Amino acid sequence: MELVEFTVTGETTASAGEAFDRVVPRDDSTLFLRYLVLPGVVGITDATGAWDTPGRRRTVHLSDGSSFREEIVQFDRPGEQGPVGAFRYRITGYTKLLARLVSDAEADWYYEPSAGGSRIRWRYGFRPLRGRSFVVRWLIGPIWSSYMRRSMVRCVAVAEGA
Repeated sequence: MELVEFTVTGETTASAGEAFDRVVPRDDSTLFLRYLVLPGVVGITDATGAWDTPGRRRTVHLSDGSSFREEIVQFDRPGEQGPVGAFRYRITGYTKLLARLVSDAEADWYYEPSAGGSRIRWRYGFRPLRGRSFVVRWLIGPIWSSYMRRSMVRCVAVAEGA
């Protein structure tokens, strides 16, 4: 099944490397807060090591008691493989409501140089279960898009040293 994708961008005065180094290792519970019916991140367990190497996994716990697993697919700091940094991960093992709507998801973060500093781009794609695409795109989607925009504002502030 195809992904139902959502993308947001943020502009920061920090360089791509500074933004990457400040945002990627940040405690997710300070970036991804509860919004309307969407729970916030409250903790991480079962981490298989520092969150900086492909293949590393962890369990993310949310404020409604649900959880999911993340696994890093790509971790390239800006300047290591080119000017654009990429942080990509796969999400599986959703519990509660999302387990009834999606099988898994993919997320990509790109940190690219721009005239005033850098641009951060976050793409999140849910893979809906059969017959659930409409619900994911049109019912969850608008709230999820707002959640992503609010989270990006916090990410930009962190990139700039907050």
